[in-house]
Amino acid sequence: MMETKEQDRHWHLVRNDNGEWISDENAVFLTSAEVRSLQIKARLAGKRLNIQHGYEGILWCYKHEYLNINNKK
Repeated sequence: MMETKEQDRHWHLVRNDNGEWISDENAVFLTSAEVRSLQIKARLAGKRLNIQHGYEGILWCYKHEYLNINNKK
């Protein structure tokens, strides 16, 4: 039986810098420019931001931190 793309998506994982695996639904993938912008916003707002480093130089952060910095619910 073939899975739909939506069903298949539930199994994608990314590894954080501590070696733990999390669902990619809890991550926001960023470009270098987006990282710099987000770091500035976080610093100015006094909010926490942990940039993670994936395979092949992919940068990402936790979705809840991204939403908190950008004041999105």
